[in-house]
Amino acid sequence: MNILLLTTLYPNNIQHRHGIFIENRVKELVNRYPDAKVKVVAPVPYFPSWLPIHEYKKYSEVVQHETRSDIEIVHPKYWVIPKIGMNITPHFLYRTCLKAISAIQATGFSIDVIDSHYFYPDGVVASWIGEKLNLPVMVTARGSDINIIPKNKTAKKRIVKALMDIQASAAVSQALADEMIKLAPAAKAPIVLRNGVDLDFFHPNAEEPVLPFSIDGDENLILSVGNLIELKGHHLVIEALVSMPKAKLVIVGDGVMKAKLQQQVQQLGLTARVHFTGNIQQSELPGYYACADLLVLASSREGMPNVLLESLACGTPVVATNVGGSSEVVSQSEAGELIKDRTVVSITAAIVSALSKNIPQQSVRLFSEKFSWQEISLKQYNLLTEVIANNCRVER
Repeated sequence: MNILLLTTLYPNNIQHRHGIFIENRVKELVNRYPDAKVKVVAPVPYFPSWLPIHEYKKYSEVVQHETRSDIEIVHPKYWVIPKIGMNITPHFLYRTCLKAISAIQATGFSIDVIDSHYFYPDGVVASWIGEKLNLPVMVTARGSDINIIPKNKTAKKRIVKALMDIQASAAVSQALADEMIKLAPAAKAPIVLRNGVDLDFFHPNAEEPVLPFSIDGDENLILSVGNLIELKGHHLVIEALVSMPKAKLVIVGDGVMKAKLQQQVQQLGLTARVHFTGNIQQSELPGYYACADLLVLASSREGMPNVLLESLACGTPVVATNVGGSSEVVSQSEAGELIKDRTVVSITAAIVSALSKNIPQQSVRLFSEKFSWQEISLKQYNLLTEVIANNCRVER
């Protein structure tokens, strides 16, 4: 089984956690099924050097080729025009991906199926390439590609057509699958392939990091993990800390809101109780989960939040807004609590309530085992096998 994985969401030498959930899915599949051979095309945006926006310039440092976990990855560049590129980006991406895929085929790698992640523009482009090269395509929805992007009329039209044209689709949560059915009720129903968690990598005995402050016996350590952008809600967690004098907060991640969040911490007089780690290596993350008393995810939207699964695997309960697939993770009291409303008051109440339960670490870890990769990888392997077999029957 030769799989060409196509997505703009994949880690690279600059963005270590970018799309890490997709890389994890691929690694688990090839580790369990040696006949699954994967090559990855993970394009990165190209921006002219004269653009004054620093956030875009980092992409110039992404290498063109790399190998991660014995999987070969190419990072071709595609044009992106900031703020006005929604409708034309797929065309630039299509040309870039088609050229990269042709180069891979020229090496003798005969592609059996294109496995794409994120519907727009990635999945739409995958459907175009599948039609061009007569290859079956499977696309997995991840969240905002179905919940937000279809608000653009052109994007919606293309996503619906892709759902109708591709041979299989999947969603990382049932909630997302339901939205896909609403978008294209005549398309083949999506399969739910939730994110899993590596229970050997994420565990309660992970080596804990050295923090810039001590945690006294009557204090609690709260963790907030994710890109420093508004939708992740770090600013709400920081504000909630004001009414919890016995709590300290570690924020893991980086992003455009970093300076604003640091300023908020200073203005609220929380400098001694809040620590920003910046970007960290994936290998460091389990230690942060393990040393925390609670993970808080105050997102405005999510697909299937990986951070919830990772925290639970490390024995740390979670508090999360009831969006996307969060309720499919926080389904029992051992996991923690769902936040009623995305407000500081509700977040504070959920944190206080979850901490007061003193949920045993071993109970949290035991609950997390239902999200192991074994069943998910089997389901994925069987689906890809079916897609390839159906395409072979059509060709005959």
